[in-house]
Amino acid sequence: MGQKLKKTGKGCSPRPLFSIFCPVNFVKTTIHFQNSSRSVTLHVPSLVFRGLPFLKFVLVVGFVLFLAQFTATTAYRGLLGHVLDDRAGLDRELSQIQGTLDYLNRTSADFLGDEQRLHSKYGLPLPDEEERNLGTGGSVEPNSKLLMETSPVFEKMANLKEEANRLHGKLDNNSGAFSDLTDYIKQKQSAWRFVPSISPTQGRYASSFGPRIHPVTGEVGKMHYGVDIANDRWTPIFAAADGVVDVAQMSSTFGNFVTINHGNGIVTRYGHMQMSLVNPGQFVRRYQIIGYMGNTGRSVGPHLHYEVWVNNVAVNPLAYMLPGDYAVD
Repeated sequence: MGQKLKKTGKGCSPRPLFSIFCPVNFVKTTIHFQNSSRSVTLHVPSLVFRGLPFLKFVLVVGFVLFLAQFTATTAYRGLLGHVLDDRAGLDRELSQIQGTLDYLNRTSADFLGDEQRLHSKYGLPLPDEEERNLGTGGSVEPNSKLLMETSPVFEKMANLKEEANRLHGKLDNNSGAFSDLTDYIKQKQSAWRFVPSISPTQGRYASSFGPRIHPVTGEVGKMHYGVDIANDRWTPIFAAADGVVDVAQMSSTFGNFVTINHGNGIVTRYGHMQMSLVNPGQFVRRYQIIGYMGNTGRSVGPHLHYEVWVNNVAVNPLAYMLPGDYAVD
């Protein structure tokens, strides 16, 4: 199919339809069909061809705007996805921080409960709960308040910060009290190390503290200044508390005899031992073996004669023996 264009020149359209728009320039266009004698002749206004550059410009601009919008939309979606991922990560981190603060709050509550029990145990006044639970907060800047109201993340961060500050202030305010309590307990425990509190050996009580008939001499009303604990020969004998050995020698009355000075006017004595393992001037600790049960001296059978003296006065040793295997340690 071929095509020839012929310009008819100025003049009115030969068709009545366009006669009212005179003068109009037309372009005569003839369309020839290939391999045929047929043809079609068209009269096209020249304005159509003059508007082609503008139409091309509009199409190009539209295509450019479409590409710009597509690129911006793609970039926005990618940026939005990245921001949402960061937001999700931040939420997870804030949740972890909240979990940590909850754990610290529970731990501090247990710790402060233990502190109250320690105060009660040592006869100290209980700490004031109102002073311990410090208040936090104050005025909030308008910008921060606006962010907190418009963003749940900022609100959560602000709440976590306030809770962390409250917990920090609570622990910091009580650190001095904890330190004083620790020093007091250490001082008490250090003193209790030198206070007899255990049975020095195992066995049955053969004779109690107080007046009695002497089993060897038969003397009536003879004061017995300790307790007798009977068991098999070579039963271990322990130091009842920390102290320094004053005497470790053979006595005609008490046989192998050991005396331990615990300080503060407290002295313990151990008699009738088969063998002593300590020497005068030696430092011993509670539960340290100082000898073995025997039948030396004025005795009628294997046993330990055990005395406790406080400020040169003999006292009932049972008052310095906690039940079972308990000790002040």
